[in-house]
Amino acid sequence: MPNTLHDAIEHHRRGELGRAEAIYRRILKAHPDHPDALHLLGCVELAKGRGEPAVRLMRRAVDLAPTTALYHQNLAEAYHRTGEPERAEAECRLTLRFDPERPEAMNRLGVLAMEKGDLEAARDRLSEALAARPLYVEALVNLAAVLTRLGDFDLAVESAGLALGIEPEHRLAWNNLGLALRGAGRRSEAADAFAKAAPLPMARFNLGGLRLLQDDLAGGLPLLEARKERVNPGRGLRKPEWDGRPLPAKRLLVLHEQGMGDTLLMSRFFPGLLDRFAAVTVVVQKPLTRLVATIDPRLAVVSEVPARGYDVWCLTMSLPLLLGIDAAGGIPMEPRLAVAAPPGPRPRFRAGINWAGNPTFHLDRVRSTSLDTLAGLLAVEGVEWVSLHRGPREEEAAAHGLPRPLAGASDFLDTASVIAGLDLVVSTETAVPNLSAAMGVPTIVLAAVDHDWRWYSWYGGVTVCAQDVPGDWTGAVAKARREVEARVADWSRAQAA
Repeated sequence: MPNTLHDAIEHHRRGELGRAEAIYRRILKAHPDHPDALHLLGCVELAKGRGEPAVRLMRRAVDLAPTTALYHQNLAEAYHRTGEPERAEAECRLTLRFDPERPEAMNRLGVLAMEKGDLEAARDRLSEALAARPLYVEALVNLAAVLTRLGDFDLAVESAGLALGIEPEHRLAWNNLGLALRGAGRRSEAADAFAKAAPLPMARFNLGGLRLLQDDLAGGLPLLEARKERVNPGRGLRKPEWDGRPLPAKRLLVLHEQGMGDTLLMSRFFPGLLDRFAAVTVVVQKPLTRLVATIDPRLAVVSEVPARGYDVWCLTMSLPLLLGIDAAGGIPMEPRLAVAAPPGPRPRFRAGINWAGNPTFHLDRVRSTSLDTLAGLLAVEGVEWVSLHRGPREEEAAAHGLPRPLAGASDFLDTASVIAGLDLVVSTETAVPNLSAAMGVPTIVLAAVDHDWRWYSWYGGVTVCAQDVPGDWTGAVAKARREVEARVADWSRAQAA
């Protein structure tokens, strides 16, 4: 039986990992400090999804041969997969110390920067990788993702297209092309790209979102379930996932996912669950607990997953599919968050404005803006504006003389109390318009060309003012200004009647 390192490497290259592993282990039994065998066995472990053993083996190889760039390069990948980005970055930099022109390390540094949200650094590192290897497919694919997040959709389309010109069946390239096309407003082409990447869960999820934009709930909602393949939401839960059948003798646990806007969006389905179960516990993000508890006193609303007290579980974003909602007409539309408005007359039309969201959201550059950009709205006569923004860029309100009634707010119930006293909410795509729309307060959503499906058939009283040109808020603001002016005029006539 062949036992040489060369034989093992040949098996490894052909994808015969079991045979390669057996030879590597025999070599290490005879020579425990063989650096190549240690490193390559680590690569096998990594290929089999065993990250921690891979790190241990590769770390030993690096200790034995500390100036070997390839060892550091693959150890960086292992650290990245095991969730240790700082160590992955350090190993990339060591790789480049010993081989300054190695594009794999530059590419990984770009990915790590993208994951940290440093998009300019990510673009620069990936560009360096492509300067070192112009036809480097992985760097082209990753650069397309970064450029999409930066809002440079045309260049992103070009980058993904170059990758596909080299590897026409590259699924991630098709997915990233779809994201770039969607960002540019080319939805039909984006759908075709996502369909070609359909074996990837993220591509099916993205395609589902496009179908929901067309009110194709029967086609879109099942595709959104692909997200579960990436996040494994049931990990650690000892009970089965709910399949949608009424279980009047059982107890249901509903788990929040994604953002607070998603919880608010799907909270419309919480009361209907009470007719199907003996008890319903809803796990929501902590800032939403008091607010969601107002929906129905029979709901148990908590912010931590309980260890017991349930028989089946489900995710919030799966509720419409589980409840058999297959057309827009079946979506419950009535406002469900009843928060009392402040007493007393309103001498002027009152509106709240929010211009930015969570900066860690991967498309925040596309969906958020500055208050300066929206100054044309603040100039509408007859409006008493207040700021509804919290977090980064909050100080911009003071520069425009806006009151900040949320400065002392502790959670979304406090926010809802402020919104209840408004005649209109104007906001970019954040949790704020989900809240105001769920309360029945008229809402204008300032949106990118690539915007969410929820603002159409899922909420009443919402007007979408979208960009005409990607990245240019001018058209969206002009549309919103006309809407605000019309609403102020209607309010003034009603007050005079």
